[in-house]
Amino acid sequence: MHKASLEKKPPRCWGAFLVVLVFGLLSGSVVHGQSRRVVNGLGMAPMLQAEYALSGDDYLFLGTNTPFSTGGFDGFDLTRAGLDAGYERFWNARWSWGTTLGVGAYSTNRDGGEVSPLTVDVVPELFLRHWNTLGNYNFRQRLGVEYLIPGGTGNESRARTRLRFDLDRLIPVGQVVVRPRLAYEAFAYLRFQRDEDAPKERTIDFTALRAEVGLRLSDHFDFTPWFAYQSTYNNVLQQTDINGNVVVPGGRRNFVTPMLGLDLRYTLFKGKQVFDRRQLPTQH
Repeated sequence: MHKASLEKKPPRCWGAFLVVLVFGLLSGSVVHGQSRRVVNGLGMAPMLQAEYALSGDDYLFLGTNTPFSTGGFDGFDLTRAGLDAGYERFWNARWSWGTTLGVGAYSTNRDGGEVSPLTVDVVPELFLRHWNTLGNYNFRQRLGVEYLIPGGTGNESRARTRLRFDLDRLIPVGQVVVRPRLAYEAFAYLRFQRDEDAPKERTIDFTALRAEVGLRLSDHFDFTPWFAYQSTYNNVLQQTDINGNVVVPGGRRNFVTPMLGLDLRYTLFKGKQVFDRRQLPTQH
């Protein structure tokens, strides 16, 4: 089996990584201290992927995902089916750029049995990735800008950005390669101009902390079980009863969803001949 090569370079970015880690922990503490926290039921997120290795580290990929929840929230049961496609090209060992296209179809069921019409969202994205090494560890930073084109009526298209940091290591164990990995991602809508009467929004809209262990069984097949805490940050209006008494206070609200996932990936090689390459985790 061909194994990804790791560059032996001094850990010059340890300081930057520690700053990011401390900032994330501190910001999480501040958000928790000033906001109410609501924990949703466990979500499940299986994914099937096919990757086509081009030349060097370049690749194309296609994936399907069907996330679902094991417990409803406020009487809703959301089902979704998604299709993701992408391409990434490496300029050199450190820098790359790419593009993705996500399509998601979903409907909403209410307690009364009413089913909303099928809604389809489309999300094109451009991203830039930096790949560094910390000793035997891979340290990557991924910055993406995407544009949400929602389906349905009354929904507005919006630009948003994502920033992700991830750290992993490849550990050969016999014929298997194990990849423990930790990733943190922050997501925010881009607010170039906001009307004065528009509702106030949080600076960061979404974060995800993900831990996983990838297992590469051969040059063609690998799978990754993972667990994540996904948080959505909102400002909500207070709710009152018929007498005007506050039932649910308004203000800052953090909705936390624990997620359990399994990614299955099959890799094909251009020319049908296996060659050495650095393969990214299943979370492209």
